[in-house]
Amino acid sequence: MKKLIMKMMFILITLLLINGCSNNNTDKQKEMNNNQTEDTQKTTKPPKKDSIHEQLKKMTLTEKIGQMIIAGFDGITVNTNTQTLINKYKLGGLILYQTNVKDAAQLVNLTNAIKTTNTKNKIPLFISVDQEGGRVNRMPTSIINTPSARIIGNKNDEKYAYNIGRMIANELQAFGFNTDFAPVLDIQSNPNNAVIGDRSFGSDSSVVSKLGVSMMKGISSGNIIPVVKHFPGHGDTSVDSHLELPLVQNDLTRLKKVELVPFDNAFKNHADMVMVAHILVQKIDPNFPASMSKTIITDLLRNQYRFGGVVISDDMTMGAIAKYYKLEDAAVRAINAGSDIILVGHGMDNVATVYNSIYSAVTNHTISEETINKSVYRILTLKHKYHLNNNKISPVNVSNLNNQITKTISNAPVPTADNPKYKLLLNIATKAKEGSIINSDFHLKSTTIEEVRENWGEEDKREYVDAAKGTYCTYSKKNVVVAYNERQQLFEIRSYDPNLKVLTIDDIKNYFGSPTADVKTSNKEEIISYTVGTNTLKFVFPLGTQNLYLDHYSIYNASVANNNMAS
Repeated sequence: MKKLIMKMMFILITLLLINGCSNNNTDKQKEMNNNQTEDTQKTTKPPKKDSIHEQLKKMTLTEKIGQMIIAGFDGITVNTNTQTLINKYKLGGLILYQTNVKDAAQLVNLTNAIKTTNTKNKIPLFISVDQEGGRVNRMPTSIINTPSARIIGNKNDEKYAYNIGRMIANELQAFGFNTDFAPVLDIQSNPNNAVIGDRSFGSDSSVVSKLGVSMMKGISSGNIIPVVKHFPGHGDTSVDSHLELPLVQNDLTRLKKVELVPFDNAFKNHADMVMVAHILVQKIDPNFPASMSKTIITDLLRNQYRFGGVVISDDMTMGAIAKYYKLEDAAVRAINAGSDIILVGHGMDNVATVYNSIYSAVTNHTISEETINKSVYRILTLKHKYHLNNNKISPVNVSNLNNQITKTISNAPVPTADNPKYKLLLNIATKAKEGSIINSDFHLKSTTIEEVRENWGEEDKREYVDAAKGTYCTYSKKNVVVAYNERQQLFEIRSYDPNLKVLTIDDIKNYFGSPTADVKTSNKEEIISYTVGTNTLKFVFPLGTQNLYLDHYSIYNASVANNNMAS
């Protein structure tokens, strides 16, 4: 009997084990099938489209080559020659010099006219300038100048350098620029170097490094593209490259310990664009200036220092190049060396020469189309990052701008990146340039009330305001009010986001500068306004307390409100 029981138990255990293994195998098989399904779903998912690449694919070769040139022009208005540069050659950008500037009103009219002329083209222009402060100053004479790099260097205050950079950006924004060939990261290591001199923050590489990067960040924070210069370092020269080709005797070991330190720091802090100098660094490339040297641009700048941004040559019409090279050869060699943009500061004929030489070099395979495409991709990416556009700007209030400059020079506090309010202010400013507010994705003119309702449903409250010639809709849960005109286009968007309540009127003024308008209303409110492109940025503060805290703000467009803009 015991043997029979033992035998039956053995059979039962065996069956259970077999059944368990079977279930495990089934489970494993199911898991494998599920994994295979997930893998199939992952691989069959359509890849995310690269909008820059899609834009690049639609461009012609002539359009691509145009993007690789920034040119100077003559005159204080947009004449037929300037129109030709923009519309025939479809240039990537223009550079303005002091000879292009008469006064504040003329400069605004000029940059607006440039943008209007460029509206026929698909891609906005780099509207650039050398605005360093000190003796390199392109602003109208009515505008107070900012201090030289040397004065900033003597203060040796990173926050001050940042604030000056931010102030320069505010000036340039006010006059319609979007690109600044500054700051100078050269180290004044040669006392006989007059061309750099007080344009350098000093002779100490660590001081130049920290102040230069701070100023670069300040310029960038104001939505102006900073261009650090002059790689790999123009400080230890005694010849002016505007007239002759300077020679640098230092080897790579010395450059890495001194001249390249500020550039290395800038690249680590995400510099967007770098200008390469017309200097012959004999111990690195004895045959070609840095601006035409593959050893310096590709091997050193791109490969060793991992710089992935836009590379631009210094002005190819300067004596350092013009005396020793044919312009057409220099331009082609610079691109093959790794430059993305050729700067042609003077002469429409010179622009034509550079343009035609690049085009010929591509068609005869001296320059590959892949080289062109990589450069233009970088250029388009940078323009997209800074939201370049053809929006016109309003006349500059010179008095208000000068008050803002004076405060900055005297070291008035400005919120910086380490201030908890900074990101909020930056977000407000960035959204305002897009015609939007921080807590909505709607945009002035381009968004209709139907789109708002499709996204958010019906409004909590609707009211027609006769004085504004529009209907205001309140979305309480979203902390937003939108106003639309007869064409259903949004002409004002207000934000009542609770996060705004921490900002005082001084915070706003210190960040945005002196307002274009500052009024107190019968409703016991103070409203300050700023011009942002074609729009107005308004901040509303209830009166009655010592510190005026922000209640709400809005982005507003008067032309859309008055139905003056075509739909």
